[in-house]
Amino acid sequence: MVYRIIGLCILLAAGSISFFIFNPNFNSFSRLLPCVQQTPAEQLAALIGSDFAKLQKEKQLPKAWNSIASIEIRMNSTLAKAILGNQAIGIQRIQDGKHFLELDFIDLPDEESPGIIVQASLFNIKSKNKIFEIGRTYTISELNRKGTNKKEPEL
Repeated sequence: MVYRIIGLCILLAAGSISFFIFNPNFNSFSRLLPCVQQTPAEQLAALIGSDFAKLQKEKQLPKAWNSIASIEIRMNSTLAKAILGNQAIGIQRIQDGKHFLELDFIDLPDEESPGIIVQASLFNIKSKNKIFEIGRTYTISELNRKGTNKKEPEL
């Protein structure tokens, strides 16, 4: 009888561990893993995506931002091209959207704090008129901050 109870406890523990590891919607377990780190491309894409998401949440972007059908990226930055490669930026697109977004990546040549300037221009697809424009600057030092990596456990 005791062996059955011990066996049942082992099975329950194995099932629970499997659930935590393989369930993508359960992020609490990933906080327990100290070695989880993003690549520089993932860090930069997450930094840009979260910055625009924050601007949208703070209502600093127009309503047309919610109807972006396509995104055109112009890589005029050797630094951004080297870091990002083909990494997707986390800006939401909608199939039936009425607007398109141009993202221009430009180098920020600074010896102390080099970085990348992202110029975002939102256009109406039919009229090709520019609706909105914003420029954002991201320094390389921001990539290694704790906030752009996945959460690490606090000791």
